[in-house]
Amino acid sequence: MIGSELVVSTSEWIRSWGVLAIVASLLINVLISVAGFLPSLFLSAANAVVFGLWGGFLISLAGEILGATVSFLLYRWGISRSAKLQKVSDTRLFKRLAEMSRSRRLLTLILLRINPLIPSGVVNVGASFARIPFGDFFLATVIGKTPSLVLETFIGHDLVFLSENKYRLIIAVLLAAGVLVLFKWTEKKEEV
Repeated sequence: MIGSELVVSTSEWIRSWGVLAIVASLLINVLISVAGFLPSLFLSAANAVVFGLWGGFLISLAGEILGATVSFLLYRWGISRSAKLQKVSDTRLFKRLAEMSRSRRLLTLILLRINPLIPSGVVNVGASFARIPFGDFFLATVIGKTPSLVLETFIGHDLVFLSENKYRLIIAVLLAAGVLVLFKWTEKKEEV
């Protein structure tokens, strides 16, 4: 299976860093986040293989939060330096998000983070353009990434160790599919 081969090779690479393995994993997560379009599923799975399910989850969560934070701050810095990008920030969509009440803005960001169909990079860039306060962005990232990373970590880990964890994998995949269906259903309901 190609996915599990990528997880295994990433796991071996992380292990090769020895006592700096956690640092290597966090740096990869930052690079994935700054790139904005690369999936991190393979890294979450590799972290679970190297550090155990819960250790891998915690390292993945820390990496996602660190990566999102660095991305947000870099994008915000870039926007502040470019008159053209500042004009994009003034578009109706971004102004609307920025002008929401704090609780609604937080809920919107959390739902965007939880939604597996929306890449994290899109949320990072969008929040930067919308001039979302850093504290709101950070809180929404922590809350929103937690459930998706639990699923990513378990599914990725169990794909590598399929013979030992096939029933848990089936449950996790069904749960993830249920989340996807729920988001698709609510998306269609909103269109009507």
